Amino acid sequence: MKKVLKRIFVFLVLVGMIAGGVYLYFETDLLRISHVTFNENEHLDLYDVQRYSGVSIGTPYFEVDPAEAAKALMAHPYVKYATAQKRFPNTVAFDVTYRTHFFNIRYSDIVLSLDEQLHVLEVLASENEGYTVEGFAFDSFSTGNLIDVDQIYILDNIVRLIKLLEQTEIVPADDIHFVERNIQLTVDDIRVKFGVGENIEEKFNAFVSIYNALKGDGITTGVIDVSSDGLPVYRPFGD
Repeated sequence: MKKVLKRIFVFLVLVGMIAGGVYLYFETDLLRISHVTFNENEHLDLYDVQRYSGVSIGTPYFEVDPAEAAKALMAHPYVKYATAQKRFPNTVAFDVTYRTHFFNIRYSDIVLSLDEQLHVLEVLASENEGYTVEGFAFDSFSTGNLIDVDQIYILDNIVRLIKLLEQTEIVPADDIHFVERNIQLTVDDIRVKFGVGENIEEKFNAFVSIYNALKGDGITTGVIDVSSDGLPVYRPFGD
C-alpha cells in the first residue's frame, strides 16, 4: 500500500511540475522575449529588427531559432551579415555588420544608393553625399540585392575609379557620366575620358600625370583622353 501511495505522490508531483511549467510558458512572461538587443545604426531600428528577424517582444523563448532569426534579418538592405544569440530567460542579442552607402546612381528619374559591392540599399528622393553616376542604364532593381545591369564590370570599374580618386588630392565634380561607352568626369574645366574602365589603375595614373603637368602650366580646360590602351591624349577645347 505504501508503494502505491508513494507512486501516486510522485505522479502527482510530476503532473504538478508539468502543469506549472505549462502555466509559466503559456500564461506568464517569464519565458518570453522581453529584450531584443543589437548594435544600432541609423538605417535599422528595433521595429525593423523584429519585423525582419521574426523575433518580437513576447515571442516564447524556446520558439526562437537564433540561426534562422539572423538569416531572416539579413534580408534587410543595410544588413550585410548578422548573428544572434539567446540569453536565458528572455533576451535575444543580434550582432550586425552593416552595408554602407558608397555612391549614387541616377537613371531617368530614379536615384539609387549603392554600396561598393553594388547592392541596392535604397531608393532616394535626392542624391546622398559622394559621387553620382549618371547615364548608366539599369534593367531592374530590388533593395538588398545586386543591381541588375548587363555589363556590371563597368560599374565595378567605376567603384575602383572612385577609390583611386579618394587616394589623391584631386577633387573632381561629384557627377560621373557614362556617355558613348566612356566613363567621364570633370576636374576644373577639364573633361577626362576613361573608356569602359579597363586597366583603370594604369589609365588613372596616366590621367594624374597629364593633369598635374597641365596644372603646372596653368591649363585648366580641355579634354584628357585615356580611354584607349595606346598613348593618352590631351586636346584643348575646340581642337
